[in-house]
Amino acid sequence: GLHWQSSQVEQLMRMVGGHPYLVRVALYYLAQQQLSLEKLLSTAPTEAGIYGDHLRRHLWTLQQHPKLAAAFAKVVIAKEPVELESVLAFKLHSMGLVQLRGNKVMPSFELYRQYFGTRFINE
Repeated sequence: GLHWQSSQVEQLMRMVGGHPYLVRVALYYLAQQQLSLEKLLSTAPTEAGIYGDHLRRHLWTLQQHPKLAAAFAKVVIAKEPVELESVLAFKLHSMGLVQLRGNKVMPSFELYRQYFGTRFINE
């Protein structure tokens, strides 16, 4: 089994929050000893990481909806929560990409900030 320090749990939670699917995938790979936590965290926000398919699916959806992609780009690039048009905020929230902070939004997880941040900066 896994014998973790609380700092290791905190590192994983910083990356994926409490998202059940993302945590389960990480624990599966870690329990199978296919990856170290350090390797998992360093590759997580990349195409080659264990979340590649999950991230590409969201990227594809955003690419089909340019206004939504532009709104999410503002969110992942910003250092603070961002105010968006309420319909866009609602759609991004229902996709699980953002969490609400009053009338503002921020990325749900560091995973999304890192992955989409590099995608939107490079486009």
